[in-house]
Amino acid sequence: MGTQLSHRCKTSLYRLMFGHAQAESIVFLMAASRDAARKEATDALAAIHNIAPDNVCLYNLISFRELVESGVSEDEDLRVFEVTREGPDVSAWAEHPLFLTDDASLLGKWAELYADLARELAASAINRARR
Repeated sequence: MGTQLSHRCKTSLYRLMFGHAQAESIVFLMAASRDAARKEATDALAAIHNIAPDNVCLYNLISFRELVESGVSEDEDLRVFEVTREGPDVSAWAEHPLFLTDDASLLGKWAELYADLARELAASAINRARR
């Protein structure tokens, strides 16, 4: 993978889960602190979904550093997109995340990840078809 995450990502990126109306989504945003991330995400998601801030359900708020420390990908920057792991392998990646940031390095990294996953899926389908 070519893109490296920006210094801004490495110092102020947070990932959290948002639950609303039987739906759950992963949200990425930049903030100065964990408390600021919680407040900014609450305000933004309340506005986006037209609900009261008190009705915004956030959980699993994790900093960039915590994501890197708990991840398993060889490319540490990809660890921010890991959702589930089985031993040394990633079994689920962040799908359709909501980016509350315009950081080009984060968006580029996610696009590279999904291009690679699509390539792997295509190669796997081709191999199955050849059997």
